[in-house]
Amino acid sequence: MSTTPERAFLVEDRCEVGPDGPHLLASRCERCDRYAFPARQVCPRCKLRSMSPVRLGQRGTLYSFTVCHVAPEGWKAPYLQAYIQLPEGLRIFSLISNSIEPAGESLRVGMSMELVVEPVHPESEVLTFKYRPREEDA
Repeated sequence: MSTTPERAFLVEDRCEVGPDGPHLLASRCERCDRYAFPARQVCPRCKLRSMSPVRLGQRGTLYSFTVCHVAPEGWKAPYLQAYIQLPEGLRIFSLISNSIEPAGESLRVGMSMELVVEPVHPESEVLTFKYRPREEDA
């Protein structure tokens, strides 16, 4: 994982950053081909211990989103959360990049999204994965 010690991930083993950018860390069943995120040892479909680690792609499609107007302690509202549909068949719940205006007009269901790594919130030193609209859709 290419993060510096002072910039640790919020949840380890969910994301890594390599020379080709960030990837989510998942697993895929060798028997039935089902993907799981976060990674698991037992397949959620066929219930066998047949899961192998995989890196998921960096792109997806915005499935749905919401503008959150109430924030946990230490955060500032509003901010965006979304479900991202991945080509591997998974639907990932994620924060949306801090660079995107937290307003309903900023996103459009069906738009192409890309994976990024950035602070959990603007004042944080802790990193997490997020998604943002791809440049051609922004």
